[in-house]
Amino acid sequence: MEQTADEIRRLKACINDLISVLALPAIWSGGEPSQVVSTLLDVLLGMLDLDFVYAKLNDPISGAPSEIVRLAQPGNVRASTQEIGQVLNTWLRDNPHTSSLVVRNPVGDGDVSIASFRPGLLDSIGVVVAGSGRANFPTATERLLLGVAANQAAIGLQEARLLSEQRRVAEELDQRVAERTRQLIIVNEDLRRENTERRRAEEALRESEERWRAVFDNSAAGIALANPSGRFLAGNLAYQKMLGYSEKELRELSFLDITHEDYRDANSELTTELLEGKRQYFEMEKRYRRKDGNLIWVRVHVSLVSGKQITPRFLLVIVDNITELKRAEEGLRDAQMTLAHVTRVATLGEMTASIAHEINQPLGALVNNANACLGWLSTENLEEVRNSVELMLDDAQRASEIITRIRSLVKKAPPQKDWLDINQTIREVIGLARNEIQRNGVALETQLSDDMPLIFADRIQLQQVMLNLMMNAIEAMTQVTTPRELLISSGADDSKGVVVVVRDSGPGLDSKSHERLFEPFYTTKPQGMGMGLAICRSLIEAHGGRLWATTNAPHGAVFQFTLPIGSVKVS
Repeated sequence: MEQTADEIRRLKACINDLISVLALPAIWSGGEPSQVVSTLLDVLLGMLDLDFVYAKLNDPISGAPSEIVRLAQPGNVRASTQEIGQVLNTWLRDNPHTSSLVVRNPVGDGDVSIASFRPGLLDSIGVVVAGSGRANFPTATERLLLGVAANQAAIGLQEARLLSEQRRVAEELDQRVAERTRQLIIVNEDLRRENTERRRAEEALRESEERWRAVFDNSAAGIALANPSGRFLAGNLAYQKMLGYSEKELRELSFLDITHEDYRDANSELTTELLEGKRQYFEMEKRYRRKDGNLIWVRVHVSLVSGKQITPRFLLVIVDNITELKRAEEGLRDAQMTLAHVTRVATLGEMTASIAHEINQPLGALVNNANACLGWLSTENLEEVRNSVELMLDDAQRASEIITRIRSLVKKAPPQKDWLDINQTIREVIGLARNEIQRNGVALETQLSDDMPLIFADRIQLQQVMLNLMMNAIEAMTQVTTPRELLISSGADDSKGVVVVVRDSGPGLDSKSHERLFEPFYTTKPQGMGMGLAICRSLIEAHGGRLWATTNAPHGAVFQFTLPIGSVKVS
């Protein structure tokens, strides 16, 4: 009877333990796998009177193992969890099972009976090992409890793993949503910024267009736009008034159509360089032909307007209608040429005696040879007659050349540039002034370089300069009693042009008047006009050269001028 009562007590205890084990899922519901195993180990340790409970679980994501140990007397154990696991794994590596197995006690002295089980049907979850020093461990009831606990643990672990996976997926989804939200915020911010910048750009463009339109419509300067072929696209009111065309009429023309023929080639070359990127803009003075046929002078600036969104086009700005200025310049040039002509005539007037003597020489020889010819005819000496006639022809040619030079100097004609030998020009002037040189007892020396380049210049203007400088030197030397020496030299200068020097042995230059020598109307001669040197300098500068004076050593003056090989147009 007593045995029956013990069995009833054990049965009740077993039922209570089963109920406790079956209630475990309610305890660890929602927990992590490690929490499930820890709770299971604590319950088994207290329920089955064990010395220790060991569990080894595999991480469901990384597969890395984790170990947990629960000890009945933790204070007496010096081994670590890993060391306990190493001892047990030696026995459990090949065939873990729930039957009793006696092994060396990993947490104390002696041996212990161990029982192992795996939660669930698969080995991937892990293993749980219970150990007790009792020889009868595990009893049938303990094996039952261990089996039920294993099943409950398997269910709990699977639920925990599913919850963990759900949390992980939810976290990843939250992260993705957060990242996508962040990206959307960035995109929206970029769109907002782009919209703001676009609105600002559109507003700036509108304001720029309004400013451009205001400048275009109201500018006093003529402004026009043309396409790459030169055809007008637009022209403001000032441009229309200058040319006499309406904007509609301008659209049927190109800027070359209204450009004077003399400037079309240069204009085409410059616009081509603009299109090819060889220059950024150009400025030129040219003549436009108005609708009524009249010509006007303009100074025009041309640049190329280009961009990613527009076709390149020319911007033409007429900053000044310089027709009146050009007329004034033409009047000034005419006045200067008239004054230069007057000066030449005046200089030749001062040389009347010398010129008459220069002409009388070949004329006198001509008369003498004519008389000789008559004498030889009376004797019928035809050979001598032929010689006399040839001499008469030479004398007539000499007289003709002298008269031709004088006529060219006296003649009032527009400048005419041509390629010429500066040495030949010097010799022609020396021939014209030879008698004046001899009459004043001047010793002339020339040092003309043989290696001289041709220059593009006006012969008459250069003859006037040389004649003026030589006559000034001869007149200056009449004031001295020392030897009168005149040296005329020519050569190439450093700038690949030519230099001509007129050096005399006169009294020299007055330091007070040196700086004023080339001023108009300044003269040291009692009867002089003060225009000779001023005109000479203007003529040389019109050729792109330079005229200046220095003191000669030991006494006298030096006047010299340079000329480029190809000079600017004589104006």
